[in-house]
Amino acid sequence: MRKRISESNIFPQFDLFTEYQKIESLISERQIIGQINQFGRNLTPQFTIEDYIGQLYFSDWNLRGTFVSIEDMRQGLGIKKENFNAEIISQDMVLDFLQYAANLCNRTCLTINRCKVAYIADKNYLSMLIEIITKFVKHLGAEISIEPDGSEVFVVYKNELGIVVADDHPDIKDSIVEYKKIDNRGDLTRKGEILCTLFKKLEPVEKKLKRTEYRNLCDDTTFLFNRTGIRHCVETDRIASETFLKMKPEELEIWYDRTFDMFLSCMVISKYLDIKNEIKDIKRT
Repeated sequence: MRKRISESNIFPQFDLFTEYQKIESLISERQIIGQINQFGRNLTPQFTIEDYIGQLYFSDWNLRGTFVSIEDMRQGLGIKKENFNAEIISQDMVLDFLQYAANLCNRTCLTINRCKVAYIADKNYLSMLIEIITKFVKHLGAEISIEPDGSEVFVVYKNELGIVVADDHPDIKDSIVEYKKIDNRGDLTRKGEILCTLFKKLEPVEKKLKRTEYRNLCDDTTFLFNRTGIRHCVETDRIASETFLKMKPEELEIWYDRTFDMFLSCMVISKYLDIKNEIKDIKRT
């Protein structure tokens, strides 16, 4: 039996490089935006989305930093077109590119109607592009998020457990979200700082877990916080295990991430322990 189009239209034959090229074409090759002249007339579209931001709305962009142009930004982020080819492309490279593309779309949305100096020929173009980027990111095991003030879009690695804990503990939500940002990939210093913050949340939970069958999980979690150097990352660490200190950064990062996941597990189990006795009472009745 043949599938309907609606059942086969989401990456039917997924190829990382092919899907990257689609987004690249949509932001840097297709001229979709035109200027409005002094008489209010729409001129023929002459800008790609990259051209539009680069030529009209780059200098006051909050994400510009020390970059001086779109080309400079792509160079600095390691996502120039020349960096991509079918042989060496990776998911991490594409996620960095998709985060950049999503921010271009966001910047375009914020300026195109407000400033009234340009128009987009196809009113559905941006929504289509954002939808494709969002599905692409999701397919790669991540998700799109946006700052509350709408100023920046960022990509975070998906972690359902992290979402649950963040919802239950709003005071550490920002730390959990930041840890999962792809921008922190490879940044052990920043990841360590975030984990130090999270450990303070674990300390009161630790006593509760140690009186239960989850003692081993708690002990192993605190062991990693202490012995990997995470807990004392902001000072000279005197108790980090020699085994961890000899690890290569990429291997040590795996243990940082595992510690993060174990912290989340402890927090979820703590919530269960809060209602465990109530469940027992219900079972007895």
